[in-house]
Amino acid sequence: MAKFFSAARIAKAIERLSNARAKGGLFDFLVVKRTLVIKGAAAVAITETEPAFIKALDEFGACGSYNGQSVKPDPAYFLNPFVTRTKGQGYRTKRYRSNGTNSTIGGTTWQSVIRLSNDDPRKASLAPDYLDHLESLLLKAGPADTKANLTEVAVWYWRGQDIEPITAGAGTVEQTLAKITAEFVTRTGLTTAEIGHLLTTSVANDDANIFVPAPPDPLEYLPGEATPEPIVAIADVGSCSLDLVMALAAKNFVILTGPSGTGKSRSALRLAESIQHQHAGKVNGATFELVTVGPDWTSPKKLLGYRTPFGKLRHLEDGTETNESYEITSVVRLLLRASHPDVADVPHFMIFDEMNLSHVERYFAPFLSLMEAANVLDEKAGVALIDAQDLALIADLLKAEDAESAEARAAQALSVDGRSFTIPSNLYFIGTINVDETTYMFSPKVLDRAHIIELESQKPSTYLLGATAQAGEEISVEQALGLLQGGITDREERRNEFPNPAQILDAIKDLGFTDDEITDIKQKTARALDGCYQLLLPVGFPFGYRIPKEVFAYLRVWITAASERGVPKATILAQWPEALDRAVLQKVLPKIHGNKRTLGDSLRATAAFLGGSHTGSTEPARYTLGVNTIIGITEAEALALNVAPQMPLAVRKLRAMHDRLVATGYVSFVS
Repeated sequence: MAKFFSAARIAKAIERLSNARAKGGLFDFLVVKRTLVIKGAAAVAITETEPAFIKALDEFGACGSYNGQSVKPDPAYFLNPFVTRTKGQGYRTKRYRSNGTNSTIGGTTWQSVIRLSNDDPRKASLAPDYLDHLESLLLKAGPADTKANLTEVAVWYWRGQDIEPITAGAGTVEQTLAKITAEFVTRTGLTTAEIGHLLTTSVANDDANIFVPAPPDPLEYLPGEATPEPIVAIADVGSCSLDLVMALAAKNFVILTGPSGTGKSRSALRLAESIQHQHAGKVNGATFELVTVGPDWTSPKKLLGYRTPFGKLRHLEDGTETNESYEITSVVRLLLRASHPDVADVPHFMIFDEMNLSHVERYFAPFLSLMEAANVLDEKAGVALIDAQDLALIADLLKAEDAESAEARAAQALSVDGRSFTIPSNLYFIGTINVDETTYMFSPKVLDRAHIIELESQKPSTYLLGATAQAGEEISVEQALGLLQGGITDREERRNEFPNPAQILDAIKDLGFTDDEITDIKQKTARALDGCYQLLLPVGFPFGYRIPKEVFAYLRVWITAASERGVPKATILAQWPEALDRAVLQKVLPKIHGNKRTLGDSLRATAAFLGGSHTGSTEPARYTLGVNTIIGITEAEALALNVAPQMPLAVRKLRAMHDRLVATGYVSFVS
């Protein structure tokens, strides 16, 4: 007689696995192990073209469609049971079934566990000392007894399969579970050492009625969407700025502007310190550096150091002596610490105080260039912050200083592997600026590469009389870390690199959004960008490919973050224009500056357009250029976001800029 696990028992296994210490990567490790067994080889390609990999992937994740219904959330097909269900994660559509494991094991953090060959396609095998790194890679912090249970993994693996042939002769439930667990270990090739590192082995004392004679419908045991959590409630649980974290997750360079004393440096430092505290014990050395910019910085030397022939006398391994040295700055040390594979998933921060006290385009030039080059060049392309010879010298100096320091080990690894010393994916840049007679305004080159967030000053009563200060929405450190780690993965896997930047948004299909819903967001976003372009081009402020790309990247981060927190899709579809409003404010408007003669009424017209108006509206979205040229938005081109008011943040900023332009004759976004 056939025997299957009941829906209730499988659901219990999913719940236990999702609440265990296991990270989602344990799923990928098990898939690789099973693929190696099926292939019968020590190395195997983890690609769609490898049948052994697809079979292993199906065994571990496929849920299928029963009775003509798709599993939740529609149209999910694969489930990773280790991912926390309360965040609404874990699902992947069939179309992207291989993307997860294939991309995950290719990341920097996996280099110590999975070795990838240089073949095409690359073949995966276990690294020589992979056992030493399994726990740090695949487990969260916590007591040993909260690891995922081996039997629960086996129950998930055998879901929907007839286990009678495997468990024949077992007299009790415990014996049955022991048999299916032993067979699971055989099929995956798990070793005693691997199990000891990753799993507990106790067998649950289950009720006798955990078996049924027919396979259960996946709809009966798969977790659905989490209990809805209003987006506005996020400020109640946090200690990090939502605006700052969201912008960093979308682009790793953010500039904070605003009057002196509005908390720019405090916001950046609070985020960096909170993230470092979350990784206490894992990192060796600080994960952030506060860089105080000097007015005399005219080259990158203050950041990246320089070679000097006047260093301390050193004795080389070949017996010779040399005074050749390198001025190793604190920034170089931070870059090296962030480059070490052991902390590749830990966000690091370079915080620039008074960033525009000197010309940013001069001292920050290598970073500005590499921010873009990293998107199209790999680490062996030869483009680097510091060349190979200088890096080798730095490695020797750090080895002599302290061979076991994080910087020394990272420099040695980079030098030996022949990798370029470039911007690591886990490094975030935050700059604070003030605008006065002692500072310099940023060029379009800088503004294009950053999100610009303006912090407003507060009325004295907010802090003198105990009133509640409007500090903006906040999120918990855990939520901030999740978003920033997502940004790291995006850069490592180049998820935002498409010929058409609107394709960036296609990734939310995995969250259950339909093609029609995604197309609607794309079209309305394109209309908003087109209108801004049409109104700002005649007065000298067009924008290129980079701006739409980063707007769509911001939208994807915002929607993904909301979905992962369990916000219902209907709520996200109603509120996504909030993200567009912030993206336009942070990416499109910051370059605007000029006098009344140059700008005319273009700012007022752009504000009217973003508020939903057109040329025939009471507040018309049009202005006169020169004497007779009318620049405007037709009714067919008007913005219709189905929210009221439309894009209030951008509209308020533009109106304030227009008023200041009329009053003083000159205006800039940053003031």
